[in-house]
Amino acid sequence: MSVPIKPAIGAGNADFNVDALRRPTNGTLEAEKARLRKATKEFESFFIYQMLKTMRATIPKNGLGEGAPLGDDLGKDAFTEIFDMEIARKATFGGHNSIAELLYKSMEKLIDAQCAPAISEVKIKPLKAPVQQPQKLDKQELKPLPDMAPRLQELKREVHNLPLSTRRPKVIPHDPIVAKYGRIINQAAEETGLDSALIRSVIQTESNGNPRAVSSSGAKGLMQLIDSTAQELCVRDPFDPGENIRAGSRYLKKMLDRFGDVKLALAAYNAGPGNVEKHGGVPPFKETRQYVERVTGRLKEIQAK
Repeated sequence: MSVPIKPAIGAGNADFNVDALRRPTNGTLEAEKARLRKATKEFESFFIYQMLKTMRATIPKNGLGEGAPLGDDLGKDAFTEIFDMEIARKATFGGHNSIAELLYKSMEKLIDAQCAPAISEVKIKPLKAPVQQPQKLDKQELKPLPDMAPRLQELKREVHNLPLSTRRPKVIPHDPIVAKYGRIINQAAEETGLDSALIRSVIQTESNGNPRAVSSSGAKGLMQLIDSTAQELCVRDPFDPGENIRAGSRYLKKMLDRFGDVKLALAAYNAGPGNVEKHGGVPPFKETRQYVERVTGRLKEIQAK
């Protein structure tokens, strides 16, 4: 004869009583949430116990236990119940996504709603802004503003007596070469160590800033590179402003290092280094002499700005 035993789940409860959660309480919000968490764990333990009990009912009886100590129905059922209850306790972990945790999350809002005070019970005191009394100003503390008319007249006379050159701002004309190729010129100056003003002067004299310019002798681009010089400097497209300016600056630097003088370097850039060495200075060619004068003159103008 078997004696039914109710599992002692949780802290001594024989049954899991969901209705106990519905009773009114005067405890704090934290205490009610602790009671809810305890109840959900008890339910999970009870659920595992019922699963074990159902699973055991499907196992066929074993005749080997007949006649053995505690092998009768009473002893076997009693120890099986105790064993299943202990397993149910150990298997209840209440962790993330467990039955207890899912139940707790679904019922937590009910606890918050029951323990929250009604809005009508909350008394809100209106804020009162402090009233500031207007301050009375003493007439003796008020000082009259100084008369600025004499000072304005004095400033007008000072400005009128200034020379005309100082009264008008210095106007720097717009340089289209700088606007279009200033960044490339500065890069070439940093790479070669040349003055950027010198590179600008050569570009202005050679092509006046026209990247498609071609001379009668076949020189091309902004700094008028001849084909042999462009080939020597590995220029693929002499009409490309970046390639032309960088290659022309390298060649001009090479002439400056060779002759050690700006005028001789410019003469070599225009007439070739062989003519400079042959004549021991600037060659007596009218074109070359005018070229050197124009570049150096523009260089002085740029440096004076």
